[in-house]
Amino acid sequence: MLSLLTKFLALTVPALATSDGLLVRTQQGEVIGTLVSPGVRRFLGVPYAVANRWKSPQNPPMHNTTFQATQFGDSCIQTLSAMNLETLKLAGLTGSAVHVPESENCLSANIWAPSSHREQGTAVILWIYGGGFQFGTSNTIYYDGESLVRDNDDVLLVSFNYRLNIFGQPNAPQLGSKTRSQNFGLLDMEAAVYAAGAAIDAYTYAHPNDTIVKGEDALNRLYICGSRSIFFSRCDGAVRILPATPYNLNGTIDPPPWNAVADSVGCRTETTNAQLECMKTVPFKQLEDAVISTNAVFNPLVDDITIFSDSHSRAAAGNFLRVPLLGGTTAHESNIIIVANQELTLGTTLPVLTELVSDVETQLLFTCPTSQITNIHVKTGVPTWRYHYQGEDFSCCGMRVNQITIAVFPGISSRPDLRAYHASELPIFFGTYNKTQSPPSADEIAFSRYVQRAWVAFARDPAHGLLKYGWPLYDPETNSLAQLGGFYNRTGAAFGQAKPLDSACSPSAFDTLASVETKLLTLFEPA
Repeated sequence: MLSLLTKFLALTVPALATSDGLLVRTQQGEVIGTLVSPGVRRFLGVPYAVANRWKSPQNPPMHNTTFQATQFGDSCIQTLSAMNLETLKLAGLTGSAVHVPESENCLSANIWAPSSHREQGTAVILWIYGGGFQFGTSNTIYYDGESLVRDNDDVLLVSFNYRLNIFGQPNAPQLGSKTRSQNFGLLDMEAAVYAAGAAIDAYTYAHPNDTIVKGEDALNRLYICGSRSIFFSRCDGAVRILPATPYNLNGTIDPPPWNAVADSVGCRTETTNAQLECMKTVPFKQLEDAVISTNAVFNPLVDDITIFSDSHSRAAAGNFLRVPLLGGTTAHESNIIIVANQELTLGTTLPVLTELVSDVETQLLFTCPTSQITNIHVKTGVPTWRYHYQGEDFSCCGMRVNQITIAVFPGISSRPDLRAYHASELPIFFGTYNKTQSPPSADEIAFSRYVQRAWVAFARDPAHGLLKYGWPLYDPETNSLAQLGGFYNRTGAAFGQAKPLDSACSPSAFDTLASVETKLLTLFEPA
């Protein structure tokens, strides 16, 4: 991979070819973007790598004509199963917002950059979308970087696509190796991070000052599970580390999904070289349909190349990326998954049971893992901040409303029963609430500005920026948990202890909670 870094370092000549900065000269050739507002330039669909099916990413080719960076590149192929579509629908994404152009030629990046000249350095935020490595794309209305760059001085946003599901981590026995990873989606992330680090100078009027990586669940696994893939010195994400095998990771190669798809497309179930060669010739749409029809799930592999099997002992020993960390969760992460599952299986929701199961799963899969990893960072002296996004909007009423009734901004979701669900904070961070369900409230607009400024402060100065913004360093023993968007802090943050939030995170309580979850889930099964 060091050879890949060496190649990427030569990709870009740090020069703006025109005074307005819309024409950028890179080692690959000229790239032209658009001015989307007086303060923001946008470059879409810029290739950062190319890759054949089940091959590592390589340098993109040179282009002899000016590259028109005016529209998103193709998304990587997604598993848009009924469950995933229902989840996206609940999040306000349907129709053309979901069914975007896809292909295997999908490794492209998007840049939103300030347009004014400046002498000071520019902070850079790299955005990595989530979707559990099964679905997701940078071509999503919520991930538009215009507001973030327009409303905050000296920040640049980069987003990019990476391969998913069977294309990103096939778990093919034939590709098993002690020296070459088949976690191609993670390798794509590496390539994108390298390329961004080498190329950012071309898109700014000043050298970048600091870079942070921000993301959803995909970044969580990449950061926590011992991956080598974060090379920049700052990280922000709702991090998690589980006491057993990390969620959505395979400890060893998992052949059944691969063989099920292979059998479905006529490549048989014997894991031979002939089977692999057959799978390489199947049209991507046929593979995509087979993944959905067989209910196959393809998770990244703990391969001791990109993800290490001893990540827990490394963490306990302090052998991890010791850089400033901003991590946190939403109050009701699992709500959207539970509601989507009920809508599909039962055709309705069971309100009280929904909230109970969601709260248990949120604790198990999000809150406790985040508590564990932020506490490890604190113990090793790493500057750490932790937030708890509550996202409540009580502007409708003169008194506090039951959280079960309203706990998400109406502009983000028309389903108050979703509460502050997984990823509901993203329109607030990106300032894309105006692209969602209904007009935003005054509180929502003010809250978005507050959240953006906090993250930009962290990007500019990861070790001190949030301290200057008024956030204390996180310590589980003090009032330092940033509670965002609650009843008493609807447009900003209040600070409290994490102990009440983490009360069920001791090993014995955690095991009891897991047992309760198993019993509760049986209640959702159709009679």
